[in-house]
Amino acid sequence: MTKLSDRLMEIYRLINQAARVADIGTDHAAIPIALLETNKSSFLVATDIGLGPLEKAKEQIELADLDQAKQIVLRLGDGLSVIKASDKIDTVVIAGMGGELIAKIISKIPDYLKNAKFILQPNNEEIDVRKAIEKNGQYIETEKIIYENRHFYEIIVAKRSQQGIVKMTNRELRFGPCLLKHRTSTFKNKWQERLDHSKQIEKILEKSLQTSTKRYDSLQAEIKTIEEVLK
Repeated sequence: MTKLSDRLMEIYRLINQAARVADIGTDHAAIPIALLETNKSSFLVATDIGLGPLEKAKEQIELADLDQAKQIVLRLGDGLSVIKASDKIDTVVIAGMGGELIAKIISKIPDYLKNAKFILQPNNEEIDVRKAIEKNGQYIETEKIIYENRHFYEIIVAKRSQQGIVKMTNRELRFGPCLLKHRTSTFKNKWQERLDHSKQIEKILEKSLQTSTKRYDSLQAEIKTIEEVLK
């Protein structure tokens, strides 16, 4: 199988056997190629908003010399707009984008994708993604956190809720309901790093006599919350 980074391998593992997958913003098509190489997926749509990345994806698929390459459909377009009802997609992967962009994409889920499993990996602003999931009437089935190349990545799996909107607390939106429950060493390392950084800023503000500002108050609240989570 094509070698995947730890981040992409975790996404690969979260995809069910025989899934029909849409990889939004596929870039080099690493996940679709791995899924076909291992016969894990029966049909894939790989999309990108840019022609350049889609051409790269096509080149990588050709280099992989897959007998099943015809099972990958490449489409140029924005977000979920290029996915068709006839594709019968049951799993949507959106990885390697900013959280704000992912939130925007999943705010426009067509009816024929409402029951699909969404595997989302934002590079930042995870809170925006969780807010969009809540607003969509989805719930978070599981979450993973990976450390790779000096960066922490959170992977969020969302599915349609049968009970309507599933409200999350502010803390769950910020830290992740599943990640909070398990609090792995990687999770703790991420927030310890954030805590250390916040305390450095706190010292700078105190030295410059900026302790009566909204920024300082906000920072104090953040430090307190992270310390409580890490206990």
